[in-house]
Amino acid sequence: MKKLLLLSFVALGFTTAKAQQVFWEEKATGFSSVSTSMSHISYVDANTVWISASDGSGAAATYRNWGRSLDGGTTWTNGVINLGPSSADLGIGSIQGISATTAYVAAFSNSATSQGGIYKTTDSGATWVKQPTASFNTADSFANLVYFWDANNGVCQGDPANGYFEIYTTSNGGTNWVRVPSANIPVQLDGEYGYVHNFDVDNNTIWFGTNKGRIYKSTDRGLTWVVGQSPIADFGSAAISGNYSFRNQQEGLLISSNWEQFRTNDGGATWGPLEVVDGIRNFNLTFVPGVDNFVVTTGEDALDIQRGSSYSTDGGRTYVDINLIDADAVDGGGALAFFDGTHGLASGFTASSTSGGVWKWIADASTLATVNFNSAKSITASPNPTSGALRIAGKNINAVNVYDVLGKQVLAKKFSTLNEVELDLSALKSGVYMVNVANNAGATSTVKVVKQ
Repeated sequence: MKKLLLLSFVALGFTTAKAQQVFWEEKATGFSSVSTSMSHISYVDANTVWISASDGSGAAATYRNWGRSLDGGTTWTNGVINLGPSSADLGIGSIQGISATTAYVAAFSNSATSQGGIYKTTDSGATWVKQPTASFNTADSFANLVYFWDANNGVCQGDPANGYFEIYTTSNGGTNWVRVPSANIPVQLDGEYGYVHNFDVDNNTIWFGTNKGRIYKSTDRGLTWVVGQSPIADFGSAAISGNYSFRNQQEGLLISSNWEQFRTNDGGATWGPLEVVDGIRNFNLTFVPGVDNFVVTTGEDALDIQRGSSYSTDGGRTYVDINLIDADAVDGGGALAFFDGTHGLASGFTASSTSGGVWKWIADASTLATVNFNSAKSITASPNPTSGALRIAGKNINAVNVYDVLGKQVLAKKFSTLNEVELDLSALKSGVYMVNVANNAGATSTVKVVKQ
């Protein structure tokens, strides 16, 4: 049995710094099991969202549950994805919402005696019916994903079966699925397979990643495919994995689990390194639709001490660490999706059926994009490392806050809108500190400083 792409994480506790701005609010998904997280998020529109549940306790239990919100993630209903007599052997690869009543799931098999496939509900999750022509009926079949562009046109993708990747397309809402011929799909490498959840879509283009670090791409809704090699050896590796997001059909960003960044300008055919900067996170990332070059990342920070989120207004060249300015840190972040600049969701962990499970974005990304520092390098701090004196250069600086690696504020200074300020860190112990600088427009930027 192949290894699934890990997108659920055990919850960690952490005390964060005093809030200056609120970006996220934690909401209750209503799932009853403690530490239930989310494996996939599907927006129908700004208000209608479907999610699939996952086990965030670390026990790796298989969950078959759906959640649905009709108010953009504030309140949720949920239920069981009942796939019939073989349900106990099936897991959920992805969920795709079409409307408030209609959704699809890709179900994969956990045993040699059951078969997965594509299932559809038209009664708000009460019943699920298998789509018979997307058969996934061989011993090698493994349904990773299903995606629909509208109510009729969709694609589903599975691992190689009978010698090539098992991919089907439909133009009538799944009444008929047609397998994409092998001549239209680049030959897989020896032992190559795909992962659940590991795909991205922009207009008619769809990408999916594999255990060989390759990214398959179709620009015609799954009818024909090409493949390129990413800088990641295996998108689901326990050593170094990665996730990617595309701003458009050509430009994309990839972040590895060890905080390396890469950029493509040719749709994923080739990738080049992008400077690793403070604030970057390593679980997931997404370009926010409708807000040019705005990226949100979730996961551990580069010091590997705290989960949370960050955002970039320049396509990943600089990041603002949200944890330093929002008291509530996103504790999950394996699943992440945005509909637009004011509607986004990130996975969390349930504390009970009435507490936790999802983080709802409540900021306005378009406003953040206009007030953020405009220079390519938001601020500079020198000398770094320093024995005490630290000079901060930026634009219209009016506040500087310094935090230790545990998130405790150790220094706070106010200024009368200066482009260069000086701090005295001589009283601080030797170690790493995060220096958060705010300008008079309310934007912030953070730099890591070493005190000798």
